[in-house]
Amino acid sequence: MPDENNEKDITLSGSQLIVLVVFLPIVLVWLLLAGRIIWSATSDPSTLDNIEPLLLALAVLSLPVSGGLAEILKAYAQSGDKKE
Repeated sequence: MPDENNEKDITLSGSQLIVLVVFLPIVLVWLLLAGRIIWSATSDPSTLDNIEPLLLALAVLSLPVSGGLAEILKAYAQSGDKKE
């Protein structure tokens, strides 16, 4: 049983919750696509001949993923600064 003095409350604002709800599917698709590329490339050598469209889709999804992660980490850093 955790010590009550060490428990930390996590609160999300409405905008942070919306960002997480919208951002989570994008991250999941990005991870699934990356896994699919790796799986296809290792199981079927002919996939490497036609891998450019898959890599393009991964690159297109990388922009919103990196932008969303930057916003989430920035908000986390700001909330950490306010608590100290």
